[in-house]
Amino acid sequence: MNLTSRIDQVERNITSFDLRTALSSPIDLVIGVTLAVFGLLGARYASGTLDMAGIVLATGPQVMRRAYPWLTVVLTFLGAVLIAMFPQMPAAWVLPVAISAALSFYTVQRHLSRRAAWLLAGVIGVPLLVAAGGVLLLHPYLLPIAAAAVGGAVLLAGLTMLADVRRSQTEVKEVRADNLETLREQAAMAERARIAREMHDIVAHSISMVAVQAETAPYTITNMSDEAKQEFAEIATAARGTLTEMRRLLGVLRADVPPETAPQPGLAQLPELLEHHGGDVDLDILGEEKELPQAVDVSAYRIIQESLTNARTHAPGARVSIEIAYRPTLLALRIADDGPGPSAREDAADGPRETPGHGLIGMRERAVALGGWFVAGPAPAGGFLIQAGLPLE
Repeated sequence: MNLTSRIDQVERNITSFDLRTALSSPIDLVIGVTLAVFGLLGARYASGTLDMAGIVLATGPQVMRRAYPWLTVVLTFLGAVLIAMFPQMPAAWVLPVAISAALSFYTVQRHLSRRAAWLLAGVIGVPLLVAAGGVLLLHPYLLPIAAAAVGGAVLLAGLTMLADVRRSQTEVKEVRADNLETLREQAAMAERARIAREMHDIVAHSISMVAVQAETAPYTITNMSDEAKQEFAEIATAARGTLTEMRRLLGVLRADVPPETAPQPGLAQLPELLEHHGGDVDLDILGEEKELPQAVDVSAYRIIQESLTNARTHAPGARVSIEIAYRPTLLALRIADDGPGPSAREDAADGPRETPGHGLIGMRERAVALGGWFVAGPAPAGGFLIQAGLPLE
């Protein structure tokens, strides 16, 4: 908040002043009245009305401290200036006015930078110190009390600054947490779009096969009736129309993504992937291998690929074991490494990557998209463990 905005806020406080709003806090009302009464009692032998007005201005505005904080600061400053003009006043005004000034500073300092807060403390405090100095010259026996008051003010300022630092640290942590959550959501959305593009390729291939077979059926099947030929023609037309609509959808999904010319990989390309990884990898295949649905085949390959990337990034040199279990209705994957098991791998795995996916988020999205499950975390015996189940139907 710059100086212009603070002046504007004071002007708004004045133009929109409402007495009910100003007196809405019972605690502030009690504080303001108490300080003003004690200040006036302490200055009851003062020489005139201006010095009494200074006491009221420096203490009374505390009744609206929360409702109109900047107006309270301005009035407190004006009261301090008036008090500084009458250094011959009785000494009893010092404590209530000092408390009022400290409350005014505390109320608005949370909205200021550290430099501005110290500047405001000087603006309010200098007139009070001038007046207090005049009092001490007339009443030297008050010096210990004044020293204690100054020490208390310094302690209050230090505690205020400490609270401000802690509040700033909390705000920074909250902003970082919000940013991290936003990045995770963006990564999940990007991975969903990538999965959708891959699914499009898979479905488009199947539909194109339907169209081709429907178009060639009348030539490969003998003695086909005209009604059957018409039905095959309608099937081919519907398939071609579906392909056209899917290409339009793909244009939206791939608006900012370069086209992929290579075919979608599957578990058949796993040996090349392990060779490219180059580390110490054990591969175990359980059950009888069988042909997988293409979506499951691609997702299984991508999950293993991302797991190897995680191991190479966060546990370089670690031994990796991969287990692929063919079950009647499920393809189960288990990838484990014997690395140190970093505590923050969940977050770190979503940074820059060698593969086009998004770490653990992408693997989870792939499994869930197929109606499966995904679990990742530190292994009981050490290292990191990733498990996934991909339904075959």
